[in-house]
Amino acid sequence: MGFCVNIFDNKLLIAGLILLWTCVSSCVFCVIMIKDDSNFLMLGPNTRNQLFGVKMDTWFKWWVTAIYTFVSTAIAAFASDALCPFFTNVIEDHKTVHIPYSKFTCLMIVQVFTIYGVIMSVIGMFVALTQVDFMFIRIAADLIVNGHTTYYFLRGKIVNPALYNQWKDNQTQCTSKNSWVIMDDCESELLETEHLKTRQDLERRKDLETQEHLHTVQTPKIVDSGS
Repeated sequence: MGFCVNIFDNKLLIAGLILLWTCVSSCVFCVIMIKDDSNFLMLGPNTRNQLFGVKMDTWFKWWVTAIYTFVSTAIAAFASDALCPFFTNVIEDHKTVHIPYSKFTCLMIVQVFTIYGVIMSVIGMFVALTQVDFMFIRIAADLIVNGHTTYYFLRGKIVNPALYNQWKDNQTQCTSKNSWVIMDDCESELLETEHLKTRQDLERRKDLETQEHLHTVQTPKIVDSGS
């Protein structure tokens, strides 16, 4: 049990493991498809692959599908990164009382995203399963958009493993209790502790500035008698 917990807490190890599993799975199925001469491994326009019953036999059809794949994937990645945290942290979180839109507007945003997700997932699945080059285009679009959105989320973050582990331990202690009220009390105590540390840091900075100012004022000036 402790081994699984350690793996769960080590996000870098999990990323390495899923990358390894992705490579192994891709290699296995590539070998199978190469031996079977699968249509999925074909690149560019050809007469063997079809999308919704339409043969991808011209460069025009291929480029239209490729451009659609890139734009649609980019929109999906951006919308998901922008809206899913809003759904989770604002609409669904019981601790968030104030919302930026009316309740009806929030409902409409959720419903529009649901309809969009269902339709685009069906189209995207058929496009991705047509041939491998469209899958590569989807991966490229996802990496580009997720790189920008992740950079946006990381703005203002400070790398400090020690403080992160301390915060995680405090969260674990709070969530191990059965009462939401107790958890809110724990979160309030954490916030008060953070505010206290911030105030102490500000007071130290003010004291240092005051001492520097007094030292500057009390330093005697050298008067040039020859002037």
